[in-house]
Amino acid sequence: MTRTHRFLGGLSLGYVYLGLVTVVGLWLTPFLLGRIGQHDYGLWLITSQILGYLMLLDLGVVALVPREAAYATGRALDGGVDDLAATLGRFRRVVRWQLAPAAVISAIAWWFVSAAWPELRWPLAAILTAFVVAFPVRIYHAALQGLQDLAFIGKVQLVAWIAGTATTVGLLLMHVGLGALATGWVVTQAISATACGIRLRRRFPGAWPRSVPAVSRSQALDLFGKSTWVSVAQVGQVFLSGSDLFVLGALLGPAATVPYACTGKLVSVLANHPQLLMQTAAPAIAELRASASRARLLEISLALMRAMLVISGGVACLVLTVNAVFVTWWVGSAQYAGGLLTTVMALTMLLRHVATTMTYTLFAFGHERRVSLTVLADGFVTIVVTALLASTTTLGVTSAALGSLAGVLVVNGPAMIIGLARELGVSPLQLLLPLRGWAMRFAAATAVTVTAAYLLQPHGLSGLLWAGMVVVVVYVVLMLPLALEPPLGPYIRRSLAMIGLMPAPRTEAATGPRA
Repeated sequence: MTRTHRFLGGLSLGYVYLGLVTVVGLWLTPFLLGRIGQHDYGLWLITSQILGYLMLLDLGVVALVPREAAYATGRALDGGVDDLAATLGRFRRVVRWQLAPAAVISAIAWWFVSAAWPELRWPLAAILTAFVVAFPVRIYHAALQGLQDLAFIGKVQLVAWIAGTATTVGLLLMHVGLGALATGWVVTQAISATACGIRLRRRFPGAWPRSVPAVSRSQALDLFGKSTWVSVAQVGQVFLSGSDLFVLGALLGPAATVPYACTGKLVSVLANHPQLLMQTAAPAIAELRASASRARLLEISLALMRAMLVISGGVACLVLTVNAVFVTWWVGSAQYAGGLLTTVMALTMLLRHVATTMTYTLFAFGHERRVSLTVLADGFVTIVVTALLASTTTLGVTSAALGSLAGVLVVNGPAMIIGLARELGVSPLQLLLPLRGWAMRFAAATAVTVTAAYLLQPHGLSGLLWAGMVVVVVYVVLMLPLALEPPLGPYIRRSLAMIGLMPAPRTEAATGPRA
């Protein structure tokens, strides 16, 4: 199976998963608000961010597994040493070392959080117990990702989520309260870890070490030298996406986080679709690094950047046009935090997707130090600006979106553009100029759809549906010609040919897909 087949298999299932999560999630939020109330739902949102902080306890080790597994696979395919089992064995040993400290810190976190919010005492105890038990087996999922078994990961993710959501809904109907959400989370994690462990041992028996090897001092130092930078990036990422609700909850109260989360729901859910593109492509980029030329890597980078922006622009156009109608229909006008917040969120999402494309590419090329320091600085600026604005101005929950916008404009965007340009041997201007056609088409699509929504004033579900269809038609008409041009066009045509929607190009029919 080629890299392209693996990529498309994982991507298609990922989009099915995200689509289902979107639809059910839209129903689930008002259901939760009705069952547990705004205060307890705010506490659950804060709990999810506490988990984000605890995920940092592995010091970036597990996050490094997919890339290192892809590197090992690439070396073997290129005629080098097949050291995949030894590589995974070292990671397995190091993760075991981390188990005891993770358990102790989780217990301390439970003590302090349950003292501040007694309602979380037992739900959080169940979650943290499952977190500690599953801590060493998260390597299964990471190893399968590095081996590009993406279709299986997509299936497991979908099944685990369905089981966890069904458990949550069933227990809420039995009036279990916050414990229902905790139990659903535990069920999801248990199914995913178990299925990935069985798959890895059966499908890739030669990749998984039968015993845990000893790790020398030099090997440990080398591994932690790489993972430390990943851990730094994870800290920054938690600041970016895992602290807004925590800061707003601490400064404005847990109830204030709900309008912010509801107004940003459409952005946060739909933003995962372009993000999935880079997550799926990252192992293949790492594998290509060992053999592809710089020109080939530049072509792939520009194609991914355009694909990311085409999808991201469609999301932003939709959000700017229908978000007010959507939130009002979904949870009521009281939970809509305003047009300014919507606009800032959509703009920030677009800029962060450009930076994300470059971040994944630079990380796959081995620039974890640059990526980590940039993300950490970005996160620091984001959280500081958010706290300052929330505590000293009347901007309220919009402060969090403005803090994130400041981080990407001041730190992340410039650093990633300069770093990737140097890696590919081009100027920053050469990297950005191919985006001007997309920018003009996006501006035109947004102007048309937002103006139409303003004049026609859609409301209710029917208004939301027809306004959404207008956005889709206008955006596709304007963007499709650009998407079919190089550097993205050949990949789209190749992908459509693989699923029978377009005849195979002559070069591909003769030589097969290159990636």
